[in-house]
Amino acid sequence: MPINILRKEDCTGCGACIDCCPTSAISWNTDIEGFWQASVDHSKCIDCSLCEKICPLINATELNGSNKEFGNPDVLAAYNTDNSVRINSTSGGVFSAMASKVLQNGGFIGGAVWTDDFQARHILSDNPADLERIRGSKYFQSDATGLFKAVRKAVATGRPVLVCGTPCQIAGLKSFMRRDYDNLILVDFVCGNINSPKLFKKYIESLEQKYGAPMLSYHPKNKDYGGWHNFAFKATFENGRTYVRNRTKDLFTRCFIGAHIGSRPCCFECKFKKLPRVADISIGDFWGIENVDPSFDSPMGTSLVMLNNPKGRDFFNSLGSSVNSKSEPLEGAIAGNPHILHNSTPSKIDRNRFYELLDSRGFDYTMRKFNNLNDSLITRILRKLKRRL
Repeated sequence: MPINILRKEDCTGCGACIDCCPTSAISWNTDIEGFWQASVDHSKCIDCSLCEKICPLINATELNGSNKEFGNPDVLAAYNTDNSVRINSTSGGVFSAMASKVLQNGGFIGGAVWTDDFQARHILSDNPADLERIRGSKYFQSDATGLFKAVRKAVATGRPVLVCGTPCQIAGLKSFMRRDYDNLILVDFVCGNINSPKLFKKYIESLEQKYGAPMLSYHPKNKDYGGWHNFAFKATFENGRTYVRNRTKDLFTRCFIGAHIGSRPCCFECKFKKLPRVADISIGDFWGIENVDPSFDSPMGTSLVMLNNPKGRDFFNSLGSSVNSKSEPLEGAIAGNPHILHNSTPSKIDRNRFYELLDSRGFDYTMRKFNNLNDSLITRILRKLKRRL
């Protein structure tokens, strides 16, 4: 039987089912919120059930148990020892160190890149120039269709392959591959929620209208404006103007810190925010490091690294002097990153009304319309952030 998705919460949009289908019977439908939902063309379906065998949500119990025998992960605070890489990374630059190692060994790296119209898609590449494109967070859902087939082909060459994605994307890839491979390193990150590509596009359109020119670049968590802790978002435009907002003064940030109106519905029921992790290595911001180990706190950013199995541990240890790292308590990591274990709570905002207004009246009007509820949520979140600083 083909996969049958009855609720939006039952599809992560990872794309593994599309890549595995032998007759191309599965494709995307885009809902009002801008999220991809899998749809089956029954005239093409041959009832092979591959999509059900691959779907990470259907197989979550098995996937979540894949590292169970290794117990709790080894937890590290870490950063890239190349300051130019660290300053341009979202956190401490650990992903770049891992990707550089694989590229030096003649391998492939996979991750999300910006498209020409500032959406996001996953690529797999053995070109070192693509590392800069993959580096850094995108903060909304990337299209990973095609990635799974590309990884399977690359792994068959015997060359090392490293892929980074959301926990559900990596779970989808692990399920798609059907077994473990010594030359494949899977990396996920501590994910709060994944946001709507449509919402981000409307936000960019609003900025371009305000600043009077097309956007040239967008850099989340830019460290030139108060450092890593200030969570600055920077956009540059063709006319030379620059937009910078720190933390929740940025309206797009308000949609995913506090209100969660940009979050994919499945994120509120995420099956992969738990230990053990599915990936070999998990990375993220080591929020709260100033309380756990002040010697590793820096405005340049500090990465959280969780080594979930011996393969991940051996690979990370091979990075040598390209990273500086120190063992930290698991409890300290969880304290600053509750999304390691816990899902967000949906807000009481009327989502249909929000996205209907986004379509008909645009980003700014919609944010003004829902401003009061957002402000109350943001006030609470800012209070929490101030207590950590």
